[in-house]
Amino acid sequence: MVLGILLPAAVSFVFVTIAAYVGALRALEVYFDPTKDSVFLTEGNTPPRR
Repeated sequence: MVLGILLPAAVSFVFVTIAAYVGALRALEVYFDPTKDSVFLTEGNTPPRR
């Protein structure tokens, strides 16, 4: 009974943790790479140039 609840919760936690880590790495890659544009890093109302 407890294993039926604990195992899916642990798998979900690991999945979300890995997804957050990968997302943070991607955000840092876009932030520090001058050739990549991000919607969140624009300085005006114009869309980013590609």
